[in-house]
Amino acid sequence: MIRFKRSLFLLVITSFFSTHFVCAEEYHRKGYSDDLYRVTNDVTQEQHFKNFMLELLMDEIIKAAQTKYNDKSISGLSFDWENTYNVVEINESRLQGNCNEYPFIVSVTITPHNGGIKNRKFYGTDKLTFGIDPNLFGRNIKEHPAIKLIDYHHLKSSKSF
Repeated sequence: MIRFKRSLFLLVITSFFSTHFVCAEEYHRKGYSDDLYRVTNDVTQEQHFKNFMLELLMDEIIKAAQTKYNDKSISGLSFDWENTYNVVEINESRLQGNCNEYPFIVSVTITPHNGGIKNRKFYGTDKLTFGIDPNLFGRNIKEHPAIKLIDYHHLKSSKSF
């Protein structure tokens, strides 16, 4: 009886370890490991910078969306990184020949939403353009803020969330 229990225990342990190796082999064969590596290790400096810009502009984006849709319950944003590669576009206005008062023009493509997870309301895809003057950060000049909304444009979107 003891031999039977040992054999059964050994069989269970062996199958337990071999199952993980088989799954890992299938995982590697399908190329999932490459995707996981890219997601965790290949986040480029550009992507970090785009996330930084979104965080920097978050309050301004939310205020602009609340004003545009006349809905103070708008509190979140969604980004379509997979299909909209230029979620954040940064340009130097001097290079565009534009005599703008802001040296940097930043455009973001977002989808504002409100509500909880189950009753979330999406307002569609919008493109907001901001003028940014880094020299004015930390100064309180009402006539010339460091970040200013230049344009708010609602885009026609074929994708719904």
